[in-house]
Formats: sequence, C-alpha cells, structure tokens
Amino acid sequence: MLITREMDYALRILRALHRDGQLSAAAVARQEHMQKAITLKLLNRLLAAGIVESRRGVSGGYFLKRPCEELRIYDLFQAIGEPPLINRCQREGYSCENFPKGGCTICRELCRIQGVLNQELQRTPLSDIFQ
Repeated sequence: MLITREMDYALRILRALHRDGQLSAAAVARQEHMQKAITLKLLNRLLAAGIVESRRGVSGGYFLKRPCEELRIYDLFQAIGEPPLINRCQREGYSCENFPKGGCTICRELCRIQGVLNQELQRTPLSDIFQ
C-alpha cells in the first residue's frame, strides 16, 4: 500500500479544518504548504463524499460536515476513491495469472494481511491523530 500524495494532502486538509474550523481553500493550501489547485480538487472530492461543506461569500469557506471523532483513515481512502490495497490481487474481480482458480498461497497470505490492515485503518479516529 502506498499513501499517495493526494491521500496525504486530504489528511492535511482535514487536519487544518479540524484545528481551525472554517477556512478558505487558499488558507488551507497556505497553512498546509500545498498548491491551491490540488487543494480545491481534493476539497471537491471531500465535499462530494459528504465529509466537508462549503459556504459562499465574503465569510465563506470550507468546514467539516462530519467531525473527525467519527472519521477514520479508512473513510478517507473511500472518499478519495483509492482503496487501501497492499497488492493488485486484493482488487475485486482480480484473476491471478499464475493461479486462476484462486489457489495462490501468496494471495491468501496477502488477503489475511489486508484484513488486518483494514481493521487498523478503521480503528483510530482522525481526531486522535490531529492532536
């Protein structure tokens, strides 16, 4: 599994909003040392996923719709659309070219590890990480 730059940035966006409440995209980008374009792109994904809300106008900005006490890193993977997979054989519908009938012992072990990883990603609230 690789924490992509987008995933890292999404975590940083939520951290900024958790700490400071409502912020403009430019303020989040500046505070978290990110480009404004990627900040806006990820804020739109988080908006579509129902994690943040936005308010227009002079006193507008983005704010958390769901508190970080309710969110886990796993939820963020789902919102960004990047499943936290350690190998391609964990993808739904994947057919192993070496063992097309599912008899691959490597894949079985990676699936077991994937299950443990998913549990860990669902364990800790983001609020605990952002303190």
